[in-house]
Amino acid sequence: MDHNILGRPALASQLRPDAAGLRRAHTYTNPMKRGGIVRQFGFRRGSSGQALILLAVAFLVLLAFVGLTTDVGILFIYMGHLRRAVDAASLAAAAQYREGRTISEMTAAAMQVMHLNGVDPGTYTIEVDICDTAPGDRRLCTTPRRKLVRVTSNLAVPTAFLRLVGVENIQISASSIGEAASLDVVLVIDLSESMAWDAPPGDPMRDPSQCNAADPTGADGFKGECQPFEEVKRAASGFVNRILNRPAGAEEDRLQIVTFANGWNSDPDLGTQYRFIDYSDPLHPRPRWTSDAGEALALINNLNIYEPDTCYTPANSVPPDSVVNEYYGPCRFYNSDWSYAWLDCLSCWDSGDWSALPTTNIGGGLLRAGNMFAFDTRQEALWVVVLLTDGMANATDREEEDRLDDFSTYPIGFCPDAQDTPFPVFPLCQDEDVTTRHGSGHAAYDADDYARDMADFVGCFPVNPAASCGGVTGQGAIIFAVGLGEGVLENGCGWGTCEAHSKPYGATLLRYIAAVGYDGDASSDPCDSVSDYTEWCGNYYYAPSGPQLSRIFEDIASRIFTRITH
Repeated sequence: MDHNILGRPALASQLRPDAAGLRRAHTYTNPMKRGGIVRQFGFRRGSSGQALILLAVAFLVLLAFVGLTTDVGILFIYMGHLRRAVDAASLAAAAQYREGRTISEMTAAAMQVMHLNGVDPGTYTIEVDICDTAPGDRRLCTTPRRKLVRVTSNLAVPTAFLRLVGVENIQISASSIGEAASLDVVLVIDLSESMAWDAPPGDPMRDPSQCNAADPTGADGFKGECQPFEEVKRAASGFVNRILNRPAGAEEDRLQIVTFANGWNSDPDLGTQYRFIDYSDPLHPRPRWTSDAGEALALINNLNIYEPDTCYTPANSVPPDSVVNEYYGPCRFYNSDWSYAWLDCLSCWDSGDWSALPTTNIGGGLLRAGNMFAFDTRQEALWVVVLLTDGMANATDREEEDRLDDFSTYPIGFCPDAQDTPFPVFPLCQDEDVTTRHGSGHAAYDADDYARDMADFVGCFPVNPAASCGGVTGQGAIIFAVGLGEGVLENGCGWGTCEAHSKPYGATLLRYIAAVGYDGDASSDPCDSVSDYTEWCGNYYYAPSGPQLSRIFEDIASRIFTRITH
């Protein structure tokens, strides 16, 4: 019994624990009860509220970044718009500077362009400066002087999201310096005796010695009464006033004047010469630029057309005291009643060569114009040549071995067809086909070829010249060619040798010069489709008479463009 009593409870206690034990064991081993999972993963009561706060903060930060990105994008858009508007405004102000306007007028022009570019008048400020208003600013006050205008604008840009934190707008600024291109201009003027041919034959005003001396005080504004040359002076003076429109000390533009007649005379009124010369070194005078309008106007006023001495032969050892005498080259020939007849050349009769007679050295004028840009060079300036002539090229500079007093060295210059007998036949020093082009070593190389070569030298680009330049590297200058009167339209068919294609000798050459000077490439001539040689095209102009010249020179001045720098 004891055995049964003692054994059974022991076995029962081992195999069947009581209910409390079962609950305790069950409670301990069941992790799904009473928040056990919360304890297992580390959460506590109240932590869910903190997570919501963190999520809210993260959302606000993200929203701020989105808003900042949006406002920065808006700023970039406005900045690009403002820079474009200010660039345009600086060009507009520079154009007014070109016209000699005041600061207030430049500012008004700049503001108008800002408005046209969509900038709200109430949202920006603008300031316009030139060297005169900012004398210490090295960007505006350069040496030598340049036509620089700075436009600065501040713009208030409204914000989209930053206004939520109190930032209503952000100020941005843009500045641009516009430049009315400083000019280096060479004015090349024909002085040939035909500049008096508006007067009919027999009229004293056709005589260069008479019309040059008339009206010595310039009662009508200009000395002399040679026509159309007086109108040439008038137009050239108006052009000078447009180019040199500021006091000499403040003027940024520069001018040189080259005059041409024959190619061998050292007298500036007879040959082909620079008119502004620096004599500071008497042994080595050199051409110089001028920025003084008064000096240029005075020189133009005192210009005379080609006026050689009176003809005589060496046998006339005792001429009348009142007669100045000439033998070599052109001279003034008078009839028995001392009325003026024409230019003659007594040495030409004796030599049988007429190359010393012509007086329209277009090529020589262009050569000096091109060389002028090598003196006190300004690379940043706009180089411009304006050529005016009333005829065809019939003379050149002389070759080194040419001597007037040695007939064995004739012809003078490049004039292969000068041995006309007994009289000179039009055209002189030029073949009868304007479409031909000979190299300088060719036996037929003439005054027309020489002028075209000099046009290439002036107008072809110094780097990568056009194929039409034939390998010539030039100055890259702009050339305007102006033909005056019926002489440039002459094709010889009426009284000389007719041009092979009935084209005008002078105007065809001038169109070539203008084409090279238009874009450095004669093959892209804007006049190719224009058959009327009296019509303006590209850089070619024609005036039937003197009074039309002023309008031409005004048009040339107005076409000078502006440039922009930052």
